[in-house]
Amino acid sequence: GEGGGDGKQQLIRPYRNGKDLTDKPRGVLVIDLYGMSVEETRCRYPAAYQWVLERVKPERDQNNRASYRDNWWLLGENQPLMRAAIASQQRYIVTAITAKHRVFQFIDGTILPDQGLVAIASVDAFHLGVLSSQTHVIWALAAGGTLEDRPRYNITLCFDPFPFPAASPEQQTRIAQLAEQLDAHRKRQQAAHPDLTLTGMYNVLAKLRSGEPLTAKDKTIHEAGLVAVLRQLHDELDTAVLAAYGWSDLNLTNPPTATDALLDRLVALNAERSREEATGHI
Repeated sequence: GEGGGDGKQQLIRPYRNGKDLTDKPRGVLVIDLYGMSVEETRCRYPAAYQWVLERVKPERDQNNRASYRDNWWLLGENQPLMRAAIASQQRYIVTAITAKHRVFQFIDGTILPDQGLVAIASVDAFHLGVLSSQTHVIWALAAGGTLEDRPRYNITLCFDPFPFPAASPEQQTRIAQLAEQLDAHRKRQQAAHPDLTLTGMYNVLAKLRSGEPLTAKDKTIHEAGLVAVLRQLHDELDTAVLAAYGWSDLNLTNPPTATDALLDRLVALNAERSREEATGHI
């Protein structure tokens, strides 16, 4: 009976890394003994203790990092600030640090994220909607680096300085509704088609947007993922987010001119917010 912990802590937790998100979840579970001493672990959860003693400790004994060797029963990256932020939340937003397509989604609050994920501690679909829009994706591509040919999402460069729109309550509601529909659509199609991946869906979406012909495999993904619906949801979300900034004059389907104009406006808005913060207006 060591599965449930004591209500405060869940001992066995689902675990996700970047590939679980962009490809498909492997169904990995982890033994999470965060916040417990080795003695407490042995007393309270002897079966889990024996598992990590026999399987984890021999490997950790060889580790070059003293903190990993000494705390052999704990997960390597414990990230206390992130844990505190998501501890009581039913869901939170994640994106893979390195990915071909910049996709944000909600995952269940019980899931422990790997260090290859960026976790954003918000249950608010308005935040998911703005982050999922081209406005943020274009900013993140410009601000973040790349690993080989895959863009990287750096929280201090891509997220922290990004200015969210000062949206009206009606605009916030509209963006949140579209984000919920987007998140539900992808999850529903993936649940119905176990081989369907987010990377596959967004590869096809990119081809639809560029006018590139679809291969037979692409057409299968297009049907399984209902990618025309995915495209429509993203287009409506992009329109709603631009409207919230008051930038409906920008046509993001016409890069690179529109992209440059968008980045200029975001940089200016960030500078304006910084000034307001410095003078105590925010």
